[in-house]
Amino acid sequence: MACIDRDGTLLPSGVVLLKGLVEQPMPPEDIAKHVGEPIFKVRGSLRELAAEGLVEEDGGLYKITELGRGMI
Repeated sequence: MACIDRDGTLLPSGVVLLKGLVEQPMPPEDIAKHVGEPIFKVRGSLRELAAEGLVEEDGGLYKITELGRGMI
């Protein structure tokens, strides 16, 4: 589940993940349930978003960063 295009554009799947984290931080398992995707795809997407600084992990919970908020 790619979240960012080669040119750095946030793809619709990335927007869905980021919007899911606007209200509160969540563990990957809850995010997967929220977006209806398998956990392995969500984990890969979270790694991709984290590498770009759009989300960050803290104690097993992922939260959207200010940079991420600016992308949605």
